[in-house]
Amino acid sequence: MSFLMLALALSAFSFPLLKGLSLTHGRIQPSGFNGVSVVVGFGITAVVAAATSPLMAVAFILAVLMHDIGAALACRFIGHDVARVRLVPIPYFAAPRSDRHFDTALEESYVALYAPALAIAPMVLCFALFHTLAAPFPAAANIFRAAAIMIGAFNFVMLLPFLPFGGGHVVRAISEAFWPRMGTVITVFMTAAFFSAALKDGSIAMLILTGAGLQSLIHKRRQKLLTLSVNHALLVMSAYAFILCVHFTGGWWLLNSLM
Repeated sequence: MSFLMLALALSAFSFPLLKGLSLTHGRIQPSGFNGVSVVVGFGITAVVAAATSPLMAVAFILAVLMHDIGAALACRFIGHDVARVRLVPIPYFAAPRSDRHFDTALEESYVALYAPALAIAPMVLCFALFHTLAAPFPAAANIFRAAAIMIGAFNFVMLLPFLPFGGGHVVRAISEAFWPRMGTVITVFMTAAFFSAALKDGSIAMLILTGAGLQSLIHKRRQKLLTLSVNHALLVMSAYAFILCVHFTGGWWLLNSLM
């Protein structure tokens, strides 16, 4: 029960993240909720279900929608008039999240980190409900456990330093403030590490992440943005490291089983 009370307190403390959004100007609109997206989404969910379990696949849908809603909110917070919540937020397939480009690397980093940061409170709350309900209602507890683990694992993957993941944009923004080649070095190192793990353990998941790293290296360059100041770069780096570690801890069970 103490864990649940702490999780509720964390949720209350995170409420200010949702304040300040003007409902009179601009809008958040759904995008891609059509037949093609439903079929593609069903195919991806089926793959997740085959690799994990049907319950985890349902939690995957929840994690994806939660992440895209959070990113759309972040776009509205920085002043974009239109932000989209996509059913299948795959680059080159879905409509862009916003019709406007970012003006600064700080805005780009904020949007990349906002959704994973917002997801921490529901992830911890789901873990707390799992522990609270494990004895009296084990079936309900397993639902919350699956949701918590998938939220952690999904957001951890989204924070990997590969483009077009949010983590790739954050690492690129940080590297431009200190050493422009640092982002490429980190990507090469992570790609090599995943490839080595794939060869050693025969992990398909590691091989997929290796492919993600390779395509990140040939990702087209973005428009020039106002670089982070040193203070902002240190702040973004600290937030990125903290959020990454939290979601790695939350999704450890699933990440360990797949890798």
